[in-house]
Amino acid sequence: MPAQALSAEQLRLQFVTLVDPVERPSLFQLFEKTNNEICRRLQYTCTLRFFPPARAAAMVESGEADGENYRIFNFATDGQNPRHLRIDAPLFPASFVAWGKPGSARVNSWDELAAQGQPVIHLFGSKTVTSKLSAKMGSNLLPTHSVESGLNMVLADRAGYFITSDSRGVEQKISQMRLEGQLARLGMVDTVDTYMYLNDKHRAIAPRFKRTIEDMKKDGTLEMLMIEAGEIKARQK
Repeated sequence: MPAQALSAEQLRLQFVTLVDPVERPSLFQLFEKTNNEICRRLQYTCTLRFFPPARAAAMVESGEADGENYRIFNFATDGQNPRHLRIDAPLFPASFVAWGKPGSARVNSWDELAAQGQPVIHLFGSKTVTSKLSAKMGSNLLPTHSVESGLNMVLADRAGYFITSDSRGVEQKISQMRLEGQLARLGMVDTVDTYMYLNDKHRAIAPRFKRTIEDMKKDGTLEMLMIEAGEIKARQK
């Protein structure tokens, strides 16, 4: 039966995300609320679960999951994820911020970061970071599985910088670990748009997702959800 012919009762979509709700609770909740609102408007039922990046991508490729959040524009263009169908309406920007010890050199681009000649820690599975830095840094680009681990590696002088797109999550973790004053933001190196992807078996309903996301952007819903999650500040009236 074509996807568009399925009733709301029949169409239940399982989304996955690489964002760990324990490590990055506010960002996970932002994605969950966003998905729920999209599906509410479309009269679908959606759920969201966390899996590590490679596993999440594999689940969408196999059809075990229906889609995933928080992937960059060209995620599928290298041919490794051919069944990932991008919904061509940006959801949220991802700003990549470098963190390190106070007094370390500030950096404002990928090139400046690589030029420091110090090891850089990033979260495992970050395709943007590896595509920007792996050729320039080689073995000095080190993956880790958690924000806490990345921060501890910087504190132990095993790396000069920790880079991630979840600044809010890092700030919360620094507070939880009582590391204020020991670690600081050292610059924003890039900002990219992120997108929702569906398994290509849902090609027929992809335009509906696109229109709904565009509507949510126009009516202010996406901005409101980001404000609630602490990702941006409310505009001054």
